[in-house]
This record gives sequence, structure tokens and C-alpha cells, in this order.
Amino acid sequence: MPRIIGSRSADPSENKVLKACIDQFPNDWVVLPNVKWSIVKNGYVRDGEADFVVLVPRSGMVILEVKGSKELKVKNITERDIWYRKEYYGWHELKESPAEQACRNMHDLKGFLEDSYDWEYFPGRFAYIVVYPQGKAETLPAMFDESTLATFRNMNQLSSRIRNALDKRGPEGRGNTFTESVVEQIIDHLKNRKFSIQKVDTGDDVAEEIKNIEKLTRQQFASLQGLFNLPNVAIIGPAGSGKTILALWRLKALIDEERNAIYVCYNRALAEWIKLNNADYADYVWNVDKLFTALSNERNRGSDLNVYYREILPGSIMDNVDSLEKYDSIIIDEGQDFSEEQIIALTDLLKEESYWSFFADWKQDLYGAGKGKPIHSDVVFHLCHNCRNTIEINKASNRYLNYRVESMPGMPKGVEPLVEVTRSQSKRAWELAKQWSGEGAVVILSPYRLDKSSMANEKSGHGLTLADDIKKLGAKDTVYFSTIKSFKGMEAATVIVVDVSIPNETPGFSQDDLYVACTRATARLALLSNNKEVLQYFG
Repeated sequence: MPRIIGSRSADPSENKVLKACIDQFPNDWVVLPNVKWSIVKNGYVRDGEADFVVLVPRSGMVILEVKGSKELKVKNITERDIWYRKEYYGWHELKESPAEQACRNMHDLKGFLEDSYDWEYFPGRFAYIVVYPQGKAETLPAMFDESTLATFRNMNQLSSRIRNALDKRGPEGRGNTFTESVVEQIIDHLKNRKFSIQKVDTGDDVAEEIKNIEKLTRQQFASLQGLFNLPNVAIIGPAGSGKTILALWRLKALIDEERNAIYVCYNRALAEWIKLNNADYADYVWNVDKLFTALSNERNRGSDLNVYYREILPGSIMDNVDSLEKYDSIIIDEGQDFSEEQIIALTDLLKEESYWSFFADWKQDLYGAGKGKPIHSDVVFHLCHNCRNTIEINKASNRYLNYRVESMPGMPKGVEPLVEVTRSQSKRAWELAKQWSGEGAVVILSPYRLDKSSMANEKSGHGLTLADDIKKLGAKDTVYFSTIKSFKGMEAATVIVVDVSIPNETPGFSQDDLYVACTRATARLALLSNNKEVLQYFG
């Protein structure tokens, strides 16, 4: 087995790679886990870190960058490789590709060693490999260099992947200069170095947290499987308890069983977001207004659209239900937002022997439509834990709202939300968006529409652009803007809320709005205001 110099990681993906190294590498190879260094670049001290450095005598040095994602794909767009990882809600574009990160680390470490030993050139070959020990690659561009990537199917040939990567980086003669003496010098310089590291790909931390959260919600789904065998079930739970995820898994299970099923929610943006991220099931996902419009001949909207959509349109469905297609199963999400007429119309669309699943959170009744009880449900199941927000975000939300929802055991701790009073909310929002943009999707929420919000006159900043098209959520160099109400049911790694006031003291910002706003972030939350009294309220 090879020489292992350094401590075992707590990360399960890295330990899978370490085990492969131990099982496969020759005795004269050296593996250094968790290697850290500091370099001066452009006048600034920059810390660096590699998951593994592998030293191969008479060949060279290889950086291994380990990723925990289970699925990835790389697309070549305008001659540039764009990397995506699969998350529970769909594909997420990475701001920086793991290959770019690993390549930069490779050159930084090479330069660090050259400077440390006054080497004019690095005495050997050097390469990098991005390793997905439990992942698979869905698509790769035709010109993609596969020697820089190892997935689950390559884990039994990791040593040959390393040899191949080095062989592609220079002739054998260059590798021969990487002698045992050079290897020992590198070991001596790296083995005891300790620095304060700020991870470059903090988005991977978020991805790992999301993976853990998905595992927890899958446990919930397993516990509900028996309930779903009953015909009429209601699932009631607080924000972040996994209701939408559970509803979608229920839909997918039914469709895969070739049942005629649909998922129906109230929020139009939520329906569109789900369709975009679940393309194979998009035809079965509906916003209630669009569904009823598609089924009804009623087009006389009148002046009061609220009355039209909540009463007249569902009434038309009930009047003509005998001529309409019936469903084996209907899954209602955001049930608290539906009017009684909308619920009754949907139950009329069920076959005689059917399944009805009703998901709701009465504290998110932003439209005042909920009756506080599930309709057409024989059994009510209550979810009690928050499995979306980190412990710190959930704890702060409970404090702001004088409410108590326990975090799911096993949730990541995370960081405490930021509450600030500032003269320029837009300027501060852009600063935070830039600072946190490497950690996943960034969303700015306001109680008001964009043109009435603090962001109205500053729609770009720090190289980022503001967009209110749901298709742009999570896009590169883009920050998504939404009203709080329109973002209900959705989530993002980072949520920055502007125009915050003391709940119920200003129009448009109620206690329920604050509740929704605070429970959207999976990693970071910031509340910005220009009202000094806000600090005392949220303190």
C-alpha cells in the first residue's frame, strides 16, 4: 500500500477516495490528504487547499479534487465547458467548474513549491483529476479531456487514471526528473503546514448540506409511504418541513406506476420552477388557475380577478365536471392558499376510486384564503421538523416570529442570519450577493414589486445582474428577484431580504410575510432595512 501522510478526513466522499488509494496504489506512491498552503498573488496573500496530493516517483504530482455530487454533466456552450451538478430540485450550474478550481490549485501548488525551493522549473510532470467517487457523468462534450475526470465507474482504476493523466502532461524523460529525493522534499514542505483556509468552492459545502437535507426528507417520505396507501390524506407542516419535495416524490411514484395523476399548487412561479427542474414530469405539474383555465370554457373575467379565479372559474369546472377528464390522484401543494371553491372543484375531478394528497401550512396563509382545516381528508399527518434551513437560520426565525419549530436532527449548523440597517439597501445587497455568489443561487426578496422596491434603480452590481425571470434562478452571474409572496414554496442557498420593516406596521409586510421570507434560505439569510427600530425588533 502507499504511504499515507496526514489525517483521515471527516468527509465520506474523500474517505471513499482514500480507500481506493490504499487498495490500489503501489508501495512507493505517496498520498497526502488535506494539503494546505499560502501564496502571494497580485499583492494579496491567498490560501489554497487540495483534497489530496499524490506523488508518483519518476513521474510527477497529481492534485485530486473530490466532489460528493451523485450526478454531473458538462456542456460546451460557445466554446466553453459549463459544469452542472444534480440537486434534488434539478440541475444547478456551477459558478466555477471543479476542473477550473483543480487546475488553479495545481498551478498554485506547483508555483508554491518552485518558490520554496528556488526551482526554475517544476522537476517533473503535474496534473489534476476531479473525482466523483459516487457520481456519474450524464453528458460530456466531444473535446472534453476525460483524463481530468474520474467518476464512480472509474474508481477501480484510479491508479491507472493517475498514470494516464501524468502521461498526457509530458514525456517520460520529464517524469524521470521527479526522483525520490524530490518527493521527500515535497513531503517535508507540505506535511506540517497549517493555515486558515477559506474554501474556494463553498458551493460544495452547500451541496453537501443539501445532500444531507435530502437524506432526511427521504426518511420522511419513507415514513409516509404507508399513509399514501390510504385514499385521502393531508400532510400539515411548517415551512421547510419538506412538503413540496414529498409532494413531488409522491407524484413521480404515481406517474411511474402509470397512474393518471397531477400536482397542483397555487403559486404560478412555483409551478414554473418545478416544471423547469423536473422536465420529465412537467406535463403533470399545474398552477391551479392555469389548470382550470385549460379545462373551462369560461373567459368572462370581469373586473375582479380574485373573484374570477377563486369563485367563478372553479364554479365553471363544477358545472361541467361530467364532461371533463377524471384523475386517479390529485396532489395539492400550498393547500392553505386555495379557496374552498377551488378545493371542491378539484375533488370533483377525481375518479371514484382515487388518491387525494393535501399539503398545507396554515402559517403561510398569505392570501387569507385558508380555512384552517384540510378538506376531503380522512387522515391528517403532521410534520414537525424544519429540514430546509440550517440550525442557525431556523433558530433565528423562531426568535423573530416568537414561534418554535425544531430543526431535524442531523441538520447542519450553518451561520447566523445577518440583520443590518443601512442607508443604501441596494448597495449592501449587491455587496452580499457578490460575497456569497459562490455558494449557490442568490435571491433578493422584497415585500414589493421590483419597480417599487429598494432595488428599482440598481439592477446590477459587482459583475452580477438582477433578473425576475424564474428561468434565471441559479444562472451564472445572476441574482434572482422576487416578491416574498411569489417566492413562497421555493428556496435558494442565499436569500437577501430588502425593505424589511417591523411586521404588521407597514402595508405589505405582515408576520406571515416575514415567516415566508425567513424560511427560504438553505445556507445564508440577510435582512436589510433603513429603519433603525428594526435592529431592536430582530435583536
